Amino acid sequence: MTRICLSVGRVEDLQSDAMQSADMAELRLDMTGWPLDPLPEKPFIATLGGLEGQSRAEAAEWALSAGAELIDVGDGDDAIDEGRKMASHHDWERTPSWEEILRLLGGMRGGLRKGAFMVNSLRDLVNIKQAADLIAGRHVMLGMGELGVITRIRSQLLGNEFTYAHGGKATAPGQLSAQEMRRLGGDALLLGIVGRPLGHSSSPAMHRAAMDATGLAGRYLRLDVPDLDGLAAFMKFYDVRGLNVTIPYKVEALAHLDALDASAAAVGAVNTISNEDGRLVGYNTDVLGVKEALSEAGLVIEGSEALVLGAGGAAMACCHALLSEGCGVTVSNRDMSKAEALAQRFGCSAAGVPRSLERFDLIVNCTPLGMEGYPSLAPLEVELIGEGHTVFDMVYRPRETPLIREASARGARTIEGAEMLLHQAMASFRIWTGLDAPKRVMMEAIL
Repeated sequence: MTRICLSVGRVEDLQSDAMQSADMAELRLDMTGWPLDPLPEKPFIATLGGLEGQSRAEAAEWALSAGAELIDVGDGDDAIDEGRKMASHHDWERTPSWEEILRLLGGMRGGLRKGAFMVNSLRDLVNIKQAADLIAGRHVMLGMGELGVITRIRSQLLGNEFTYAHGGKATAPGQLSAQEMRRLGGDALLLGIVGRPLGHSSSPAMHRAAMDATGLAGRYLRLDVPDLDGLAAFMKFYDVRGLNVTIPYKVEALAHLDALDASAAAVGAVNTISNEDGRLVGYNTDVLGVKEALSEAGLVIEGSEALVLGAGGAAMACCHALLSEGCGVTVSNRDMSKAEALAQRFGCSAAGVPRSLERFDLIVNCTPLGMEGYPSLAPLEVELIGEGHTVFDMVYRPRETPLIREASARGARTIEGAEMLLHQAMASFRIWTGLDAPKRVMMEAIL
């Protein structure tokens, strides 16, 4: 297990519970000042940070006399014995290529070299791992920001001498508390969701609740990324057990996988990826989510007629689920070319926005319209909805969408998107862990 280094920016942290969870301390002398009394009871390094001139020299002299294991001089060339010098480079905006990282750190002199880089993509994380694998000598290689959290948890895979943590107030973006780092350990179960944007997603709350309820030491990561470049290498390099996939990557993710289960292959989209001993397998648990949500609402699918609004990944899963249960399906989308392509793929009908809903029993909104931040209603005249209809809105936030509210007011039976979300999440969790998460716990997390 890589050592946990408590980054101390406040003197009181030295006497905190967090210090008890750490193996060593980093004294940020630019924040704490010096001399310090009492000193940490554990090994410590001293970071000179933004100190300059005479103050810097005095701080280094004090730290050496106080028994610091290492002195972090940053990019400086301080006159310190090389064995006790820690050279570090920080880039607060980006992560360079792995070749550039090696050039940057390779030109620095010190007994230990540290590189800290702001992570903006999955490819950045891959570059950090590749550089860590190739760098010679003692090192600490980490990513900053929300995406960089995984480098702190998987510090051991990066060959790091130690990993940083905080005692209540982070000293760098992406730091976890020392207590959380100790709880997770080096082999924690890592799950997550990849998409953009992710501000609306309830998946993190649901799966964190599921891990807590089943006693699994793990973390569910939010991977809000601009593209999927490096996805496969990222999951394999960092031993990520599983990912949910959401807008806009459910179809694009197919190209990064080693295999698909039957549902994902039939739908042509994935919402779940499982890392099965280094083999990435794609699943589509949205299909099960649709079926379970309709079943629990008491809807008899076989022999019904459904209007599916939308032509993206959610609509693809919905079409497959309904057709496989004997339901007739018509796809409607403002872009008719997309509706026709989807209908041709699944062998069903396509139509523009209908002027009558008389022949439909079920209306399913698979568009983001109605979601927080989007226009308020699905692409449909709600006045056409009546008592004989069942309206299923896959949008789950807000829980009572404008479409659900209007349909209910007109006497229609309604099914909220939270029901589908819950069942697809439970299925994903079962694929990753082999465990059944308590339904009540996961539903409470959505609420």
